[in-house]
Amino acid sequence: MADAINIGSKREPKLPSGYHIKPDGLYFDGGEGPEKIAGPVRVVAQTRDRNSQAWGLLLRWRDDDGVEHQWSLPRSLMAGDGREVRSALLDGGLYVSPRTSHRNALQTFLASIRVEDRARAVTRVGWTDGAFALPDRTIGEDGHLVVYQGTAALDHEYRVSGVLDQWQKSVAVYGVGNSRIAVALASAFVGPLLAAIGEEGGGVHFRGPSSIGKSTTLLAAASVWGPPSFVRQWRATQNGLEGLAEQANETLLILDELAQLDAKEAGSVAYLLANGTGKSRASQSGEAKAAKRWRAFFLSSGEISLSDHAKSDGRGRRSAAGQEVRILDIEADAGEGLGLFETLHGAATGEALSRIIKAGAAESYGIAGPAFVERLIGRLDVVAQGVRQGIDAFVAENMPKGGNGQVSRACRRFGLIAAAGETAARLGVLPWGEGVSIDAAKKVFTAWLAARGGVGAAEDEAATDQVRAFLISHGMSRFQPVHDDTSAPIYNRAGFWRADAMERREYLIPAATWKGEVCQGMDPKSVAQVLAARGFLGVDGAGKYSVPVTVPGIGKSRFYIVLPAIFGEE
Repeated sequence: MADAINIGSKREPKLPSGYHIKPDGLYFDGGEGPEKIAGPVRVVAQTRDRNSQAWGLLLRWRDDDGVEHQWSLPRSLMAGDGREVRSALLDGGLYVSPRTSHRNALQTFLASIRVEDRARAVTRVGWTDGAFALPDRTIGEDGHLVVYQGTAALDHEYRVSGVLDQWQKSVAVYGVGNSRIAVALASAFVGPLLAAIGEEGGGVHFRGPSSIGKSTTLLAAASVWGPPSFVRQWRATQNGLEGLAEQANETLLILDELAQLDAKEAGSVAYLLANGTGKSRASQSGEAKAAKRWRAFFLSSGEISLSDHAKSDGRGRRSAAGQEVRILDIEADAGEGLGLFETLHGAATGEALSRIIKAGAAESYGIAGPAFVERLIGRLDVVAQGVRQGIDAFVAENMPKGGNGQVSRACRRFGLIAAAGETAARLGVLPWGEGVSIDAAKKVFTAWLAARGGVGAAEDEAATDQVRAFLISHGMSRFQPVHDDTSAPIYNRAGFWRADAMERREYLIPAATWKGEVCQGMDPKSVAQVLAARGFLGVDGAGKYSVPVTVPGIGKSRFYIVLPAIFGEE
């Protein structure tokens, strides 16, 4: 293989004239004797992407604590005076001489050195050529074939503390018997499986008041890949969120506090994250830049749902059903009187257990995700087949009769979470027995169905709810009786009402009000079609959704007639 290198290769790089590497640092002899210009740094390989672009240097050094650092330095950063390069090296604990002549000598060294060994440079974490690149290391049998390249390699949250056994005892064990914690933890193992099983990205949004414990689920899941700071905020520009998503490729993206995101952008941004493709943008020259791409699963939290937040901009917007299925809205309260939890594992209260989990996640982190990937190396195809079978089995057992395509996709998403958790348990990463992830996903899926209000299309439920809500809000104040012209005048009239044979109100709504107010944010014709199919809307003899009616002061005109059955009346 042309890319093959051995990080332990004894082929030393050919140093530029005048440079020497000694045990205590890099020296340059400018004619007055060797002078130390930097600490001991090793140039391991030259890097480039699969198109032989984005060339760079793979550097290694140890800081004063003996911690090894690795950075794939893009050569493009040396186009200027090298300030960014020196800043990154200093930030990683490498000594760099402050003298101007020494800085220039270091810049010349990095620009001139050539190495025979090669490595593949990638700009996002995840799988490439059978290896899994993280910003500071690569996991795989030939791990040094692939390296993450960019300044983010020295500024990332894929940090490690503790050992796997410690994390299992201080964090993961509390997922047993607690469906929300279990689903969050299992979700953290979905990312590395997505490409192999051919599933799309998506996410889970935990909804509930601030005191319910949503942050505990996020911190528990974050500990799979990094420290508590692995949890990011929704408060960011769309471009910034795309960058976070790309860094979370095939791992896990966690975003807290949905309310911080502009309501006007809530639906589109969330859908963009789930879809895995950023917006196309132009470079300074006007040419199209390659859009960011990622394949990631993400967790989110907020006091309200994505749909409600999208509508809160005052324009009646709502997220599309496709968005709501890709981003599954889950009530954080497990319904057992313990907030987030169903069992306390000996803790005095739910708040006490939440503190225990948070403390564990702050002490042991960044171990389980890489350990899971290590155990997938060389067997990913076999594992993927088992995951697909697990998803199919979950859907076969839990898909409700009569469920439409949206419910089927959601059921499959919960099946994916369950299968990922079961796989992590079988590989010894999650300390759970067989079936724990499946049971948790089943409980949460059942709760999701109940909150959704049925197994039909979400758009149909939303259409009915919106018309019903309009009539409840305005039925007594903005509708004039058809046959009573002596009643008090109606201001800002929305329509008329009349009594049916059982003295129940039927509401007559003119087309302008139907389109402009009642169906705001929806397709008026589709809303009428849904209501008519459910027996909530009167139709004429030709099956038209608007019916001709004669009313005082207007004469004969066509109205949408909403029947009492919409309120549950037989």
